[in-house]
Amino acid sequence: MTISVAIATYNRASMVREAVLAALAQSGPPEEIVVSDDASTDGTVAAIESIADLRIKLVRQARNSGGVGNWNAAIDRTCGDLIAWCSDDDRFLPGHLQVSKAFLEAHPAIGLVHSGFVDSIETPEGEQTISRPLRPPSILTGSGLIPYLIRYFDWPFHPSTIVMRRAVWEQVGPFNPAYQFADTEWFLRAVEKFPVASLARHGVLNRRHPGNWSNRLGSAHLQREVFDMVEGAIARGFTGPRRTFWRAAWKANVRARLGLTLRARLKSGHGDAACAAWHGLLHDTGFAAPAWFTPAWIERLGEAAIRRICAGRDPRFHDRRQSVSPL
Repeated sequence: MTISVAIATYNRASMVREAVLAALAQSGPPEEIVVSDDASTDGTVAAIESIADLRIKLVRQARNSGGVGNWNAAIDRTCGDLIAWCSDDDRFLPGHLQVSKAFLEAHPAIGLVHSGFVDSIETPEGEQTISRPLRPPSILTGSGLIPYLIRYFDWPFHPSTIVMRRAVWEQVGPFNPAYQFADTEWFLRAVEKFPVASLARHGVLNRRHPGNWSNRLGSAHLQREVFDMVEGAIARGFTGPRRTFWRAAWKANVRARLGLTLRARLKSGHGDAACAAWHGLLHDTGFAAPAWFTPAWIERLGEAAIRRICAGRDPRFHDRRQSVSPL
């Protein structure tokens, strides 16, 4: 089976070059690496062209797509039997493609695989790597999707670890540009159609830096989109009492997570982030309260209390990953 690597990029010349070199250095290397450039202005094209390897295919968009369209363009131009996705600011760890390919060859019923990752935290003070705890190997199907999302709410998967069969992309369809976090929505649709395997190994180096896609959009926006995506998955996957049960379980999970986020942000002194969590609790979790329960004055009162608690404090993070993650 042949394997293609797809990388979409925009204005990350040095990072995407490192991503391409890491893919070329893989044991069991790919037959091609498609890099789709979203009309960068920072020398990205020159950085890719400087790598003298015939396996690299550079696709140049005439105008900036805004992101998601370029993701689709990168994958659409691949030719391999297997497609490995890699964000332009991540890097494959040794053996990632070889192990993923071998698993798919040995398990023809599995549509795609994903795996764990290692954080590379980049701050002005330097770089630090932290391995995320590995999850036990598992097979996920549509019937177990919602319990899985509740359990692994923070990181249900890492997109740069995905290696899929071409049939998965053809049958699931492209990333939906209606969502900024379109890879998550795509993953939900993929699980509905194909069994997905989680491998108990670290597949990629996940670079955490202030320019991350999620940082630019913010966690409040992320929360709203994910809530909407999962609500759609529940509507597609269940009917009757089961739909009611899983919708209630999902909403309760989201509210509990937001409540914990609110507490953590109050403790760390991040007033803006705490206010975003408070707003999310009131508006972004499908909370069907009567109009009198959440009038504007209650929201304002809560925000004022949060501001008083955080006033005059120097915001601090206990986990360095949070310093470059969306608030």
